[in-house]
Amino acid sequence: MEQAALQRLLTEHGFERTRHAEISTYRLNISHSTSGNDYPFIVTAVSSEEDGVAIHWDEARFEGKEFVPLQVRKTALEKLIELEKMLNRPTGKSIEEADNGSMSQDMQEVKKLGAEMKHMKTNSELMAQGLIPDPIQS
Repeated sequence: MEQAALQRLLTEHGFERTRHAEISTYRLNISHSTSGNDYPFIVTAVSSEEDGVAIHWDEARFEGKEFVPLQVRKTALEKLIELEKMLNRPTGKSIEEADNGSMSQDMQEVKKLGAEMKHMKTNSELMAQGLIPDPIQS
């Protein structure tokens, strides 16, 4: 996969690129709903002329040495599985074929959106952390 395409995919899934060169590091802060703590999850991608860019799945880890709750580890694993599936599946429909007025193109995408929504915080959870929900709904 090309570097730009991989970076776009990881960014769309909430990862932030923290270091880049031949080896790029991406960080995703995963929040624990019970404690309110964030746990930085790190993914590494390596560029080579032969293979393009590849994620080193076996090197994915949490930053630091503190205990990471099971719920947070599960969320990280689900994110890795989702990314791996997306990287390994054939490309989707062309722009001409896509139903761009729809939220999703097929049942697989509906399930993916549902899984993403499951991990989103509610407005009350955001406000409890001192954040402002966006968009503000009345």
